Amino acid sequence: MRLPVTGPVHLVTIDDNTVCPTQVVSTHDGEGISTVVTGQKIRWVLEMMRGPEFAGANVARTEHRRRDDGVIEFTFHDALPGEPTIDLESTREQLLALGDAGETIAIRQRRAPVQEVLFAAAGVPGFGWRTFRVAEGAGPGTAVSASGTTLANEHLRVEVDPANGTLTIEADAVRVTGANRYVDGGDGGDTYNYSPPDADAIVDHPESVTIAVEESGPVRARIAVAATYRLPTYAIGDERSCTQRSDDTVPVELRTVLELRTGEHFLRVRVELDHRVRDHRLRAHFPLPATVDGSDAECAFAVVHRPLAAEGGPHERGLPTFVSRRFVDCSADSVGLALLHDGLLEYEVVGDGTELALTLLRATGYLSRAELAFRPNPAGPLDPLEGPQLQRPLALEYAVLPHRGSRKDARLSEAADDFLVPLERARGGGVPGARHPPTGHALVVDGAPVSAVLRDGENGALTVRVYNPSPEPTTARIHTGRGPAHGHVVDLAGTVLTAFEESVGLRAFEIITLRLA
Repeated sequence: MRLPVTGPVHLVTIDDNTVCPTQVVSTHDGEGISTVVTGQKIRWVLEMMRGPEFAGANVARTEHRRRDDGVIEFTFHDALPGEPTIDLESTREQLLALGDAGETIAIRQRRAPVQEVLFAAAGVPGFGWRTFRVAEGAGPGTAVSASGTTLANEHLRVEVDPANGTLTIEADAVRVTGANRYVDGGDGGDTYNYSPPDADAIVDHPESVTIAVEESGPVRARIAVAATYRLPTYAIGDERSCTQRSDDTVPVELRTVLELRTGEHFLRVRVELDHRVRDHRLRAHFPLPATVDGSDAECAFAVVHRPLAAEGGPHERGLPTFVSRRFVDCSADSVGLALLHDGLLEYEVVGDGTELALTLLRATGYLSRAELAFRPNPAGPLDPLEGPQLQRPLALEYAVLPHRGSRKDARLSEAADDFLVPLERARGGGVPGARHPPTGHALVVDGAPVSAVLRDGENGALTVRVYNPSPEPTTARIHTGRGPAHGHVVDLAGTVLTAFEESVGLRAFEIITLRLA
């Protein structure tokens, strides 16, 4: 958030004065608009002037002087919040008269100082709100830090290998080394299936690595790893032949930003690249803390367990690349590693259960192809396509969560929410005339995950969809800010099925939509 202040600041809750760790990310001040006009061209500047506002900002004061070169200079100083503003009508008339006289006029806008800050929002209720105020002085410290090649917070420690950019991650006495190893190879497949090319070259080590600390806490710490790889180019061929590796290579920089935030149990990863390589697959590999015999991946309204092998058939070899919605977990012997992701839907457990590979991108040039290595027949029209080659700048985001216990112990659904669902910011309560108290909630749902909350288009009633992702029955309890909720269970078309009062039972893997009265 942006605060119109200078010097150390921190955020404090209004309801109980909890002091929040706060981090200044950047400070913005100095000049805004700066231009020089002569004569009637001053009217271009006057179009930006309305009442107390100039160029989108309220003005606290103006200054003007004639410089040694004869130019008349006007400076407009932006107002801080709460600072009195002035009406600019007289200034407007003065500028117009100078323009009519043919004078040369310099216009300068001095921006009010603004700091962009992060803060750890303490205890915001689910489906609720909490209000914070700004206080002078530095906030409390945390365990978040970044120095050299090391990141740390209360729960994780991450070390970057300067030789290859891979990671050693420690959390709760679980240690993973060589994590986030990028592996690239050719892809002679189509939009349906991966297929290895007739001639391939696997690249899994960069030519150079540069590491730099970008932020060091106390709310967020970041290290940027710039690694350059030389990747082979591939010729598309036709709709039948697989791609062939070329002897030509191109340099590709993968810029990886590693981020730890205070209180979080996972490492955030963002990979950026200007993608200009064709017909290949790029994956991130993660050695597992224990050998596994399968994986658990979140899918639509359930978590699915899959073995290492995939079922095939006479027309398609079983490919053990599977789909996950928001997370995939590999656990055994009371330890595990989970990957949370934002739209990176494909994964594979490789190395006989010792490593998890997350597909970052597949670039291919055909909707469908014939006579692939793993599929002898086409899956659709043999149409060449340019879009799936993804020839553009890309940014890919995921998170790494080593843990003790099972995936249930790791609370991966909640972790995925923390990773993927940001807090919304709004002007809130705690000030005179506010509609709401400084903290509170409008909805509480216990006993079942929530997949949707929306307003009914006809009567504005609140609709809540809950589901049971487990093979055991459960009970969902629903409260609003006014107490226990009641209403009706409805189908997807909105037809009323039955009434409910405060709670509703869900069978194994059942989905229920509730319309609150």
